[in-house]
Amino acid sequence: MIAPRLRPSRLSGGLAALGVAVLTLGGCATLPRTPFTQTEQARAAPEGFDDVRYAQDAPELLRLLRGALRPDSAGEVDALALSGGGANGAYGAGLLHAWTQSGGRPVFRVVTGVSTGALTAPLAFLGPHWDDALRNAYTGPRVVHLLRGRGLLSLFTPGVYRREPLQDLVRGYVTDDLLRAVAAEHAKGRRLLVATTNLDTGQLIVWDMGAIATHGGPGARELFTEVLVASASVPGVFPPTLIPVSSGGRRFEEMHVDGQTESAFFAFPPALLLARTVPGPTSLIEFYVIINGQTEPLFGVTPRATLPILGRSFDVASKASVRAGLISMAEFCRAHGCAVRVSALPETEKDNALDFSAAHERSLFAAGEAAMKSGRAWRPVTPPSP
Repeated sequence: MIAPRLRPSRLSGGLAALGVAVLTLGGCATLPRTPFTQTEQARAAPEGFDDVRYAQDAPELLRLLRGALRPDSAGEVDALALSGGGANGAYGAGLLHAWTQSGGRPVFRVVTGVSTGALTAPLAFLGPHWDDALRNAYTGPRVVHLLRGRGLLSLFTPGVYRREPLQDLVRGYVTDDLLRAVAAEHAKGRRLLVATTNLDTGQLIVWDMGAIATHGGPGARELFTEVLVASASVPGVFPPTLIPVSSGGRRFEEMHVDGQTESAFFAFPPALLLARTVPGPTSLIEFYVIINGQTEPLFGVTPRATLPILGRSFDVASKASVRAGLISMAEFCRAHGCAVRVSALPETEKDNALDFSAAHERSLFAAGEAAMKSGRAWRPVTPPSP
């Protein structure tokens, strides 16, 4: 979309160029916010929703995951983590669609999503009956109009693109029926988790979407929608999401953006990955990770100019973050006996997180389907040899 650019790659030239434009042209524009203290923020919660989110290092999140991933009499526990990647989320959607057709798609005990993975997560969580909605979310008519510029307004307020098309896309499938279905699965002990980045604290915040859905009512639907939009709002590209909260009788707004700002995907919290001993058996856990992009950097002679250098640097850093996350999971599972399988966009496909054209989305969706049908979708993740 933005030229010149190296061979398109995950969140590369386009996002970097947009970021530079925002910093250069809009850096002096600051909109007022209600001030609050760190102590107030630590006690804050969306009004009426005191039990629906956790910082990723919170002991309560660790207990939630341990309970959800505990093997029962049925045996093996399957979990799914969906990464960011913008338009590349169509790859994961196609893979899940073909997985249903193969007859072997598990009922995941835990589904997590970050960024575009957050948009996929509720539909992946609910399973095959929602596959048509999943396909439409990435190949339907709303997608091609997702990037609508804000013109001169972007110089004075955050975000190059309008927020409304993203909200419309999410509201198109976050219906009362979807919330009731999520709440029903939550009651069975399954967990749907979506991560955002709280820019005020610099923390990854993990939202229990089933707990939100269980509350019911218009407030639950609005918060559910806003969390998904926040997780998919790449800083500088879309405006951040201001989530109203209260603390000790004071009301203010937290600023939440793309969960991928802090983590490429979310599977295990750091406290669990670093634990020497893990209560309960983990040997029956099978964790699937869909990377909506490519994991290895591609060769390309970088032009000697600011935007290409920034774009290439961002691409290298983001892919390194993905690989580091996968290695951490592999090390954990080597120590505790679980298994990790990953699927990533093939090198033969164009990796461009900002290309929401109908042709590109259909191509990525078909690539996900082809990977599953060919039997090449998944590969085990093993830590590097010492």
